[in-house]
Amino acid sequence: MALLKCRERQNSVNFLVLVPHRDSRIPLRGWSASLFNAGLPGAWSFPWAAPLTVLHRPLNEKTLKSLAGALRRQISKNGGKFTAGDSVSAALPAHIFKEKSAFIYGPALNITTELGIEYPVMEPVVMGSALHYGILPQNLPPPPQISFRAAAIANMCYWPLPASEYSFEWEIGKLYWLPKQK
Repeated sequence: MALLKCRERQNSVNFLVLVPHRDSRIPLRGWSASLFNAGLPGAWSFPWAAPLTVLHRPLNEKTLKSLAGALRRQISKNGGKFTAGDSVSAALPAHIFKEKSAFIYGPALNITTELGIEYPVMEPVVMGSALHYGILPQNLPPPPQISFRAAAIANMCYWPLPASEYSFEWEIGKLYWLPKQK
């Protein structure tokens, strides 16, 4: 991702994200569709990635490679798999949403907050499937049961569009795949 593109966007935010292998994103796409059909208008407003932390600026290649290795070592303690649990909401940075409290909604991942980076890790770590403001609609379908070993981390730039409160664009930078488990 060109670093200037995010800086040029008004009200943009940089994230460090965990991106599962595309095969693991397929059930999340289907779930987003069912969330939308159940009355959650922001079901297509966030990518199928897990924001780990908000960044002041995108991280460089050396740092991303190091974090990919650290995340692999951490998840190795859990059998080497990322597993998705119950659906939860995590607060997003207020400055891009003006006067509203916005949340990312999706299945919680089994990641602890110790990544060894200078930024605080978002809690809980949520596999992005929707965006919502305030209270969720009733009777939303449960999340799919997913687990995955193959994943990458990347810089992501996220910014609002003027069309509506659920219109956003994002760019995910080069993927740094977690090393294979030894």
